[in-house]
Amino acid sequence: MRVSLVITIAGSVTVMLTIVVVTLVVTLSPNTGGDKDYREYLLNSIDPNSINKFLRELTSKPHPAGSVRDRDLAVSIQARWEGFGLENVKLMEYDVLLSSPGVPNKFSTLDSGGNVLFESSNTQPPVDDPPPYGQDEILSFNAFSANGIVISDKVVYANYGSEEDFQLLATYNISVSDSIVVIRYGQIFRGDKVRFAEARGANGVILYSDPADVAPEGPSFTYPNSVYAPPGATQLGSLRLQGDLLTPGYPAIESAFRIPMEKADLPKIPVQPVGYHDASVLLSLIGGDTAPAAWRGGLNLTYMVGPDLLDGSKVKLEVNNSLSRKTVQDVVGVLKGTEEPDRFVLLGNHYDAWGYGGLDPSSATAALTELVKVFTQMYREGWRPRRTLVFCNWAAEEPGIIGSTEFAEQFSVSLKDRAVVYLNVDTLIGGNYSFMAMGVPMLHDIIMDMAQLVANPDKEEVKVGRPTLYDTWLARYPDDSPGGSRPLVLPFGSGSDYRAFMFSLGIPSMDMCFTVAPGEKGLPLYHTAYETYKLNTQLMDQGLLFHQASARMWGLLALEFSTRNFLPFGVVPYVDFISTAWKDFLTTYKKILTNLDVKTEYLKKSVTTLQAAGADFMSRLNDEENPDDLTIRRYNDAMMLLDRALLSSDGLPGRPTLKHVFLAPSVTNGYEWETFPGLRDLLREENPDRRAVQEQIAILTHHFLMAANALTFDLWQ
Repeated sequence: MRVSLVITIAGSVTVMLTIVVVTLVVTLSPNTGGDKDYREYLLNSIDPNSINKFLRELTSKPHPAGSVRDRDLAVSIQARWEGFGLENVKLMEYDVLLSSPGVPNKFSTLDSGGNVLFESSNTQPPVDDPPPYGQDEILSFNAFSANGIVISDKVVYANYGSEEDFQLLATYNISVSDSIVVIRYGQIFRGDKVRFAEARGANGVILYSDPADVAPEGPSFTYPNSVYAPPGATQLGSLRLQGDLLTPGYPAIESAFRIPMEKADLPKIPVQPVGYHDASVLLSLIGGDTAPAAWRGGLNLTYMVGPDLLDGSKVKLEVNNSLSRKTVQDVVGVLKGTEEPDRFVLLGNHYDAWGYGGLDPSSATAALTELVKVFTQMYREGWRPRRTLVFCNWAAEEPGIIGSTEFAEQFSVSLKDRAVVYLNVDTLIGGNYSFMAMGVPMLHDIIMDMAQLVANPDKEEVKVGRPTLYDTWLARYPDDSPGGSRPLVLPFGSGSDYRAFMFSLGIPSMDMCFTVAPGEKGLPLYHTAYETYKLNTQLMDQGLLFHQASARMWGLLALEFSTRNFLPFGVVPYVDFISTAWKDFLTTYKKILTNLDVKTEYLKKSVTTLQAAGADFMSRLNDEENPDDLTIRRYNDAMMLLDRALLSSDGLPGRPTLKHVFLAPSVTNGYEWETFPGLRDLLREENPDRRAVQEQIAILTHHFLMAANALTFDLWQ
């Protein structure tokens, strides 16, 4: 049965939804001149069958960074983009440090006589019949782990391995020094877990995914019958997220100076991931006190914290990875703008994967490929962007956000001066409960506006009167504003390729995906050998309608930023966010600042000045009538300067490649940002350095005043 609904949104926007095949027709005035409305054209041109074709090809074999298949994939992406008609498609090569798994990587349990009782597996057992090609090639490891053999009669269970978890162990008088620490995946970046353990003297770390997080329905309801992790599923992943480790701050090109390996920021202890079946053997040997209730997972055993082992047992941890320099290749191409060809709108996604990349990243890589196809088709038919579109398929994201960081470092001056926005999609689908965006407040309004134009791929949601992405997003993820009148937009940190663009270059950035319900753990098969084409297309998104909706959303944002006269930035929401963040910061740290006798009145005044400048700027912009190109350029340049004004040439204390003084990845969880990061880091210390705190306050004050000045058209006032 074919059912159509015609709904009017915001007066002039007409949406037609077809239940069998999701279709969206938007009646809007043409946004690029001529007779065609290219919003409508784009929305109706994105084809889930085409996305499916690309996805199947991308996920046919494992393609870790630096592998032969990875290089072949870069060449095929280049050829496909050129075939579509994209201009100046280049392979940008970088010579970077990569980590590869060794054999054996495992832990063993030993009896009191040193005899081996159990050995963990460094492969993931096949559960598909037949298993996909190359599954036995996917070896379990954590990139950049130190090598070594550790034998210990002390093993400590540290829950998720957060700062708070280690502090709680300390209150129980449990030290992890000279111990092997068992930590479950989740909540924070894995590299931070290891860093906290290493800082406390641990000899090694074993990471695992607890079934409470990845198999809540029990081991009988797991992949391939559900999206949940079977007992042998092991999450691979890197322990560093900061670009090439031998060329910090500079691109890893042929002429680069490389620091010695011993000076690179590498972990000093061996680390190995395992599945929850193997972890259960180890956890069942730990004695000591019973773990707190909140630390108990889903295994059928009593969770103990250690450090003593039962029956005189010992644990042996062996890691034998290799470090080597390899060439990786970014794929970049452009559609040149007409009026402002020197202003760049970047769309990015990475193509490398730990295994097949069924979700991360190939769901988004396939969507990006579809967008290249559609935009070049529009271009052939006469559409022209005002600004240049730059399509980017990054290399080596998984080992450490490498390809995008090296590109950002190589072209940092041009990008800081000319890049308008960075639109990233890492993993398009992590669930099918609701759309979710992550990004800076400058982008919140335009994201929400475009979400109201994209048809809802969830048929059940359409039936209850929620025809667009925005409707379900608002209903299921309202923010904390009065009445939850807007949907939630999440912060981000170092988790994907926006890192260098936002936090080093000050280019407003975002990411987006479909996600799970609040309280659920997303992507149980993340970075495992079971993250396959089958998982995506049979268990996550049959028909790929969620992929189609995401590609539409991504494409609309690129269209708006590349064609509108005035850039669709939310200046007032951003400066208001800064003001609110400062008040929240004082709520947390005012007592410490008072005890240090540190004054903040100048910083407070600078925030107020910036907030007023933002409101005045938007008032002037909204009063413009029939602006000429020079006026448009002046306003747009001022908006682009807002984040650039918040970049410090020296970077953050101890983190010189991160330049943004207001937003940066948290040192306690690299997956999320923190506000006032340099100042916050200092005040977390047991005995904060008063002069260093005063210096950071002065730096923040200076940069907020520069940002306020950037919103005026005068050199000074």
